[in-house]
Amino acid sequence: LWHKCCIRRRLPAQLFAGGREMSADALPYCPPSTAPDPLETEVAQARKLVLRALDAKIAIQDDATALGAIRLALKLAGNILEHPDEGKYTRIKNSSAAFQRCLAKCPGGLELVMAMGFRTAVHEFEEFWAVEVSPLALGILAAAREGLARYESLVVGRAERAQRARLEKVTGSSEQRDRVLADIEADKAERRERAALMRRDVDVALPPVEERTVEGESACPEAFALYR
Repeated sequence: LWHKCCIRRRLPAQLFAGGREMSADALPYCPPSTAPDPLETEVAQARKLVLRALDAKIAIQDDATALGAIRLALKLAGNILEHPDEGKYTRIKNSSAAFQRCLAKCPGGLELVMAMGFRTAVHEFEEFWAVEVSPLALGILAAAREGLARYESLVVGRAERAQRARLEKVTGSSEQRDRVLADIEADKAERRERAALMRRDVDVALPPVEERTVEGESACPEAFALYR
């Protein structure tokens, strides 16, 4: 029976050499299997939903839109984690201008809010997005804040790279323009120099004009004949 039990557990065959029983201390230790913590399982599932909303929808928006949504969500999560017992931090008005601009109108924004544990509720005849504080809710918000911070860093890095590329392009265009202008000025100076050399060569090549005059006569006989 002991032999069959060990075979079912797939223990090494050398333990049974000679048919001798081995002591319990010589057997390999098999830790008892434990069921996963339900809270950790739900937090992990919520983290996946948060990251999916960030990666598939929010992060692909332009930098300003993506950062607006991520930073407002970070602020909401941080306020609740830091002040879990203060009700004013656990909800935000649906009509809030910042909420509508940064999250409600951003593709994936409401999906992100719901993944973080927010649900719609009515308080004093006004609609809010609120979180019911509990260990599970705080665990989800902590995981969401970690993912949000990571994506904020990614989007900020992307924006900085785009800004550097724009500056390099502008600087390159300016340098190119300066080179073109310098070439134009050099060409003008070369043409002026060549024109000056040509004039000097012409002056050297032409013989001086001799003016012969006879006393009493004009240097221009044609003009003198007009007055005869």
